[in-house]
Amino acid sequence: MGRRTVLLVAAILVAALGAGLVAIYVHDVNQRVAAREAPVQILIAKKVIPAGTTGATANAEGDLEFAKVASAAVADGALRTIDTVANLVANAPIYPGEQILSKKFGKPGASNLLTIPAAGTMALSVSLPGPARVNGFIVPGSQVAVFLTAAGSSRIILDRVTVIAVGTRTLVPSSGQSTGTDPQSDVVTFGVTAKQAQTLIYAQTAGSIYLTLLTSDSTTPSLPPTTATNVSEQ
Repeated sequence: MGRRTVLLVAAILVAALGAGLVAIYVHDVNQRVAAREAPVQILIAKKVIPAGTTGATANAEGDLEFAKVASAAVADGALRTIDTVANLVANAPIYPGEQILSKKFGKPGASNLLTIPAAGTMALSVSLPGPARVNGFIVPGSQVAVFLTAAGSSRIILDRVTVIAVGTRTLVPSSGQSTGTDPQSDVVTFGVTAKQAQTLIYAQTAGSIYLTLLTSDSTTPSLPPTTATNVSEQ
């Protein structure tokens, strides 16, 4: 067999091997994609499940339903049966369309319904009308600055605080969105220090509070109070 023939046979074998490896790789990719997209039947909330409701009660009252969700979209701890949390209670409200997660249930009285941001902070709620809370665009996790209008002046009283709840929607991890109207949506709860709490409590009784929505890199400048005498200079 001549050298050219040998090289030709070797080239054919290499090409065949390469084609085989490509076919194996493509098959593996297709298998993984199919696995990610394969529907999985899990439980989701059909109606609002109030905090403190046991899994068994939610199931008995028709608050749950099965839904098929792509494997890649299934949250960690999503339940396919209510049995494991039947005697546990929802730690926070669960809203229609949310996946039912094991971590959202606990023993009665075992955990707070609010997630306090850090050690040394506390939760404080104030009631605010729509425009004063950026017309509903503030959600749990938002960073806001707090302004006070009182005694003929407006000024910043807190340059950055964290919102931990709006109405009954809290910072407890959620994979879905609320639907419908929250009857307590005017109540905003903050995670604050004791000093910030004193400032907010006083401001609530002294005048009108307004919130502004911040981004993660927003800075709030130190400004003198705005009054009737200098408002045109701002």
